[in-house]
Amino acid sequence: MVLDVLLITTTLIVLTIAAYADLKSREIPDWLNFSFIAAAFGIRGIISTTLGWQIFLAGLIGFVVCFALACLFYYSNQWGGGDSKLLMGMGSAIGISLPLSAESLDLLWFFLALLFFGAIWGIFWMIAVAIKKRHLFIVRLKKSLEEQRVFHLVMGVGTSLLIVLSLIYSFLWPLILFPAIIFYSIIFVTSVEKSCFFVRKKSSELTEGDWLAENATKNGKRIVTKRTLTKNDIELLKSKKITSVLIKEGIPFVPSFLIAYLVIKFFSSLMSRILQAIF
Repeated sequence: MVLDVLLITTTLIVLTIAAYADLKSREIPDWLNFSFIAAAFGIRGIISTTLGWQIFLAGLIGFVVCFALACLFYYSNQWGGGDSKLLMGMGSAIGISLPLSAESLDLLWFFLALLFFGAIWGIFWMIAVAIKKRHLFIVRLKKSLEEQRVFHLVMGVGTSLLIVLSLIYSFLWPLILFPAIIFYSIIFVTSVEKSCFFVRKKSSELTEGDWLAENATKNGKRIVTKRTLTKNDIELLKSKKITSVLIKEGIPFVPSFLIAYLVIKFFSSLMSRILQAIF
């Protein structure tokens, strides 16, 4: 179908450019996101003139749903503005068709795939960062382990209890390592974040979407609270002559958009097996 070819091609081009930009500069240009949304609606609008306006409506519904999700992630400081706008574009491109059918769930499958592959991508990225900055990471890891001696004890008790119970109930054997995996995963993530993801940046180098890690103050007065910075926040920091602030660098998340989209479009059977295994 012409509609599918045009939307898939456009989406893949946009996601490839966005992933490259995110990896290189940790920023997705607004022109790219807005062009993506406009292109998705433009394609749907043109095709709708011959195949019916339900095609345009599907994109509009998808956009509204993703707009709500994007606002949730953005205002809870989970995502930057670029990721949030890109999600709106994905809603416009994938859409939610009416009447409801199996095809109507494509956006849901994409979102689930995004969360799943985003988590995997994040883990591998953090491992790579920990290796690259191992001199900082190892120091922080040792300190974190020393600070969590009580939790070490709790984990040991929990693991010992599971071992005893597994002698009675054999189905509990796979859970024996569960407390240790959870505990050390949390320690690893927090150690990487605290040692490798915080940098001090000059106000002149800030970009929209940077995450302010601590309140920006001057003479004891709070100027900007810690949150995702907007253009107005950056201008305010500059006007107050605050020279530098502490920024938390996030994981470049856009490559997981590309991975998730490729999977649901070209490897849907693989995604189905993964979801069945999880749920």
